Amino acid sequence: MKILLTGATGFLGARLLEYLLKKNYQVIIIKRQSTNLKPLVERFGKLEAWDCEDDELDNLFRVHHDVDVIAHAATDYGRNGSSPTATFWTNEVFPVKLLELAIQHKVKLFVNMDTFFNTQKAEYDYLGAYTLSKRHFQEWGKYCGDAGRIRFVNLRLFHLYGSGDGSGKFVPAIVRRCLADEEIDLTDGEQRRDFIHVDDAVAAVGVVFEAELPQGAGYRHYDVGTGTSIRVRDFVESVKKLCGGNAKLNFGALPNRKGEFQDSSADTEALRAIGWKPKINIDAGIIEVIEHIGRHALQNSDTNKK
Repeated sequence: MKILLTGATGFLGARLLEYLLKKNYQVIIIKRQSTNLKPLVERFGKLEAWDCEDDELDNLFRVHHDVDVIAHAATDYGRNGSSPTATFWTNEVFPVKLLELAIQHKVKLFVNMDTFFNTQKAEYDYLGAYTLSKRHFQEWGKYCGDAGRIRFVNLRLFHLYGSGDGSGKFVPAIVRRCLADEEIDLTDGEQRRDFIHVDDAVAAVGVVFEAELPQGAGYRHYDVGTGTSIRVRDFVESVKKLCGGNAKLNFGALPNRKGEFQDSSADTEALRAIGWKPKINIDAGIIEVIEHIGRHALQNSDTNKK
């Protein structure tokens, strides 16, 4: 199977790359010119990569005219000073161009990594540009799939967590602060979220590849989560317990975001019907994150002593 992968340096993309290489699939990475692939090359060896700017995408398809699957995992959350224009380009303009080329070159399957934020009401403005642009591309994919131009599968990913996620993301930030015995101001924590380990999500992508590749043109949607939501408060308290120590959790010290949804869980019936189910429970997943962050903290400490 020949697969084009975007977002390979991201949290989900790197895990998906590892999974696909272990399956002995031929993986071709699509990246920005400025993207540093050195960490991936050091980890996996030689990789084939093409830039997404200028005419490189057209050249890619001239060389690789027999692509089976495109897995689109690249995303821009609109954080860290990213402009709405940059978010729009990464989440909508670039993937629409990729989708257009996929149709032109008769790619069998296009799999889009969507977000559970797209289930929420418009008045929830957190990461608004990100959510809007992701929704627009999902609509483009549905339009093309329903028109019989390609097989487009939309995977709505719920709250991913696991080792290797960005340090500013919710789960690693809470783990790091609990390990440091910090005082942590939080909302009331009554919001419920469907936390799914990244390795379970990657396994779901693999199952979808196998199930959907033989299908004809059309549109299909899957929710990717455990199917069960838990209170954020309970999740954070589990993190504190598993970290040990004396972190202080100040629930209710922060207000909830305006329009924030109170409950979010995946409908996993469709995924389970094609043979997938989650395997990693919350405590096991949290322990993995704790151990990963602890190892890196120790390595950094040893490096600073040299």
